[in-house]
Amino acid sequence: MNTFAVLKTENYDDETLYTAVKKHLEIHNIKDEVSKNARVLLKPNLVTDKEAAFSVTTNPRFVFAVIRCLYDIGVKNITVADCPGGALLVFSQIQEVYEKTGYSFLADYAYLNTDFTGIDVNSPDGFVNKKFNIIKAVSEADYIINLPKFKTHNITGITAGVKNLFGTVPGLQKPAFHAKYPLAKDFSNMLVELAAVVKPNFTIVDAVDIMEGNGPTNGKKRYLGLTFSGKDVFTLDSFIAKTLGIAQETVPTITAAKAKGFVDEKYLTAGDTDFATDTPILLSELTRADTAGGKIAARISTLLDKALDAVFMQYPQMNDKCILCKKCIVTCPKKALSIREKRVVLDRKKCIGCLCCDEVCTNGAVDIRKKLKTR
Repeated sequence: MNTFAVLKTENYDDETLYTAVKKHLEIHNIKDEVSKNARVLLKPNLVTDKEAAFSVTTNPRFVFAVIRCLYDIGVKNITVADCPGGALLVFSQIQEVYEKTGYSFLADYAYLNTDFTGIDVNSPDGFVNKKFNIIKAVSEADYIINLPKFKTHNITGITAGVKNLFGTVPGLQKPAFHAKYPLAKDFSNMLVELAAVVKPNFTIVDAVDIMEGNGPTNGKKRYLGLTFSGKDVFTLDSFIAKTLGIAQETVPTITAAKAKGFVDEKYLTAGDTDFATDTPILLSELTRADTAGGKIAARISTLLDKALDAVFMQYPQMNDKCILCKKCIVTCPKKALSIREKRVVLDRKKCIGCLCCDEVCTNGAVDIRKKLKTR
């Protein structure tokens, strides 16, 4: 039977993190699974080039603690790899991303991946997506440790184990998936299929500081003081949602995983259970169940999903923080954004509501609105 762990992890002090990560590895007997000669891949969340203080990316000290623990069991062939979102690499070199996110020092202990060549990997029979193009470092790894930052997300409800694996897809292929699957239900099913293809061996979630509200990049930082772990990435996400009091019907990746039979309802728990989140996690205004629309969608979502998606749609609206960097324009899969009279403007007839623009904006220049569709 699977075991899932939650540990109190008070801060990002090196020894605090080392102690927590070491315990996570011991709970799951990871040292018995990883050969000393194995090529181990660490997959953090580096969605954008913001420093750790913003709680957008996996904290680099957290990744360092994992590396230290792997060294303890004799593993030295370690690669850190993620492909930042959207058009980020069009504007920045990956070394700049590592520098801005605080990851550069890890180069003394592990290889920081710079190769985003994709390799096609076939999916199991019956999947909608027959194959996925995955960055080489991930597809060639012997053992994958998934290291997400826990955040809310304006499409998938939360970013945890499953959503973090979207970073294994090279660059601008990500917006192409948003264009192909504009509905949250279909996009989340794709993410679940991708996670089943990548098959991470182990996941440890950085939830010391989290992002809530309108995540994944422009929400609000919140202290939680926890870390989570498990081998089954699908059930781990379900376990985290239950632990934090998040209604699972508001997380379409969990719904999609359950529909495929990937979530195990019976499991063991380990670690610290004597904690409480006094204030509920604030989800995105587009997915939360404490709004009138959210309550309706949560209770009758199966019947109304298609009807609501056919009538209502989320749109970006640029505010005065926009610096005309053009990241959103290059990222948009439907070319719905352009510059007119020194402002980024939206062609609503082209927009599919994927909010890739919001994800790559590092200035908080995208306000999200929900209106009747015009097409």
